[in-house]
This record gives sequence, structure tokens and C-alpha cells, in this order.
Amino acid sequence: MINKNPISVQHGTFVAGELIGNNFIVESILAVGSNCIVLSAKPKGQPQAASVAIKISEEKVGRTALATETTILQSVKINKHFARIIESGHHKQFNYIVTQLLGSNLRDLALHHPTSTFSLRTLLKFAYQAVEAIQSLHQVGFVHGSVNAEIHNKP
Repeated sequence: MINKNPISVQHGTFVAGELIGNNFIVESILAVGSNCIVLSAKPKGQPQAASVAIKISEEKVGRTALATETTILQSVKINKHFARIIESGHHKQFNYIVTQLLGSNLRDLALHHPTSTFSLRTLLKFAYQAVEAIQSLHQVGFVHGSVNAEIHNKP
């Protein structure tokens, strides 16, 4: 079901049902950051298709995060640890990138787990996959400048 309430971001509004690019219909908002918004969308004319994620950032001089992210994702496009780019382009005064819609983040998964924690085995699997993902970035020439663990208290 599509919520028709407008989705506002700095200097713009997106409405559920709005066409982004030529191929994607906005469903809902997934996240809002200081420089971008992430929307859920469906391919036009394919209501039964899997949803995709659309990350939108205002087109401004000096705002290069989305372009950098696009470059990195294109460089690691055959890697299982990263979302696959479906499309990128320009909409209104915004740049956008359409990717696979990934699952929940680890924090949300932990909060929905009965004990709000993971087993040691699960944590070790995550750590191994995280190191593999970072190694994949390094192999294509990128270095992430801020890899760190953050401790979040339960809400």
C-alpha cells in the first residue's frame, strides 16, 4: 500500500507514487540523513516486483558523497557484500542512485531478537564478513577512513 503523504527533504518534496527517473515509483521513506534521503520504490508497471532503494542527494557544488558512493559500488559490483546498482541519474534538483533493497541492519536485528544480543558464532560470522567486505574495497583501490565499532545503548 502506498502512503500518499509528501516526503520532504531539504529544498524538495517527494510524494509516494511519484516517478523517479523513468522507471521507479516511490513507495515510502526508509531513512533521512543530513545530506540524503533513502526511499523505497517499485519498478514502474511491476507492482509484484521486489522493492528497490533510491538514495537521493541534492545536487550542489562540493557535495560529492553520492557520486563517490556510486563510483565505489560500480567498482565492487560483482561482490556479494555490496548492493548492486540498478540505475543512477538526475531528478528535479537531485541526483539519485537506485540499488537493491538490502535487509535490516544489525542493530535492528539485535533489538528484535529476544535477548537483544547475538551468539558468539553469529558475531564471528559477521566479523569475518565485515573484514571480507573491507578487503574487497582495498582490492579495488579504496580505503575507508573511518572503520570503527560504536556501542549503542538499548533505547
